[in-house]
Amino acid sequence: MNHSIFAATIFSVVCCLSPSLAAEEEEGFRFLATGDLPYTPEQDLPFRRLLKQSEREDFAFLMHVGDIKAQSMPCSDETFGKIRDLFRTYPKPVVYTPGDNEWTDCHGTGSDPIERLGKLRELFFHETSTLRLSQLQTVHQSRHTQFSQYVENYRFQKSGVMFIVTHVVGSGNNMRTADADAMQEFEQRNTANTAFLNESFAAAQASDASGVALVIHANPDFEKGEDPGFTDFLATVRAFLQEYRRPVICIHGDTHYYRIDQPFRRATGKLWLNFTRMEVFGSPNVAGVAVTVDPADPLLFQFRPYYLEQ
Repeated sequence: MNHSIFAATIFSVVCCLSPSLAAEEEEGFRFLATGDLPYTPEQDLPFRRLLKQSEREDFAFLMHVGDIKAQSMPCSDETFGKIRDLFRTYPKPVVYTPGDNEWTDCHGTGSDPIERLGKLRELFFHETSTLRLSQLQTVHQSRHTQFSQYVENYRFQKSGVMFIVTHVVGSGNNMRTADADAMQEFEQRNTANTAFLNESFAAAQASDASGVALVIHANPDFEKGEDPGFTDFLATVRAFLQEYRRPVICIHGDTHYYRIDQPFRRATGKLWLNFTRMEVFGSPNVAGVAVTVDPADPLLFQFRPYYLEQ
């Protein structure tokens, strides 16, 4: 890709926004982030009640960062279909990225992980009515022929903030060295992810994005970065932070520990002060996080736990 042409095209689109649209783009908004839920039948009902409760709120969209079932539960079409239907009936767009329990760990319940990944893409992303991402004007990596299967990698911009949803999962990102099929899948998706991140980071800079939100499933170990399955992801984010000085957040799940911190360091040991990680609650806690984007706030992002009303 010719990055100068790409940047010029985006710049011209941004400059041609009407004053009314530009003003609208500067408005703040909220969304609800969840993940690693529901894991059990006992969690299913309160999770549905939580989402139903959220429909009364002014959330612009629902975000689910993956793991729609427990690792020990069957990776069946029926299991997937229940959550697919829940997302489909939610009245606002659903920003979803797959978790490891949906496919990489399915060998533990007698299913083929690669086949299950294909089914996830079919059930959640092939019908636009399921997640209604078109309402967010998402740009999908699958528009490129060489990456046509990666329908789950997409980005969108709202109120000047670039959201980048990338398929990075737990269980080492499916980097299982003893499994040739898993390694082939990992290497191809890792290449696609890196290309998509670089393209999206370039788009964020070209459009003068006021902030960037990375959305993945896995906890990639920002503190130590010792898992080789996440090496390229961390390196790509680190390279972007070298150039981009505005707020960047990474929203993920995987380790079921609600936290907001700044764990990512430069090679010198100093923190990236413009980088924040927010991990959602996850099983056994049926809760979400209300995220506010406020263009008037220098930190841009605000976080507040969101619980089921008693």
